[in-house]
Amino acid sequence: MKEVIFDIKKYSYIKDEEPDVSFIPMMTRRKLNKFGRAALYTLYKVYENGEPDLVFASEYGDVERVVKLINQRNDEGEVSPGGFSSSVHNASIGLFSMLEKNNRSYNAISAGKKTAAVGFLESILSKNAVFCYAESLGGIKSAAVSVFQNNNGGYILSENCENLPSCDTFEDFIGFLDGKRDLFVSDGYKIQRVSE
Repeated sequence: MKEVIFDIKKYSYIKDEEPDVSFIPMMTRRKLNKFGRAALYTLYKVYENGEPDLVFASEYGDVERVVKLINQRNDEGEVSPGGFSSSVHNASIGLFSMLEKNNRSYNAISAGKKTAAVGFLESILSKNAVFCYAESLGGIKSAAVSVFQNNNGGYILSENCENLPSCDTFEDFIGFLDGKRDLFVSDGYKIQRVSE
């Protein structure tokens, strides 16, 4: 793997909090549950004008909505089309791109326990991207980061030649962004801060 030097413009995260999304138009806001609000909140905290690549990642997606649909199907024999469209894996990033009139394509990723790591890697390789990881199972949490490749950047993505053990959970990701961890390591790659 060729080394990639990049920078992080901004990042934001939220865990088990009710974010203030009053900046989202009321008719749209009414359709959002906690999962969607958390994802949009963190996305808007890092988003700047323009059309960056968008990368969204979630291992389980919006579990609350999916369970509601399953129960509705069992009880009523059918599901609400509106409920279904809000439950699909890419609903949050799709809504964000519509609100921002971003016509670029986006990636929606689910990669099991490696979802945050794979999504972060995809955003770095996209050269200029906004990445959002959101999860609903075990509590609502979301993190978003704006990244861009830059030869003078503060971070290096490289191959994990040393076979360092993975530390790529949501908590590891937040610790790395906050500067509490020097490395973010996943299968096959590592990211480290450039020494000053």
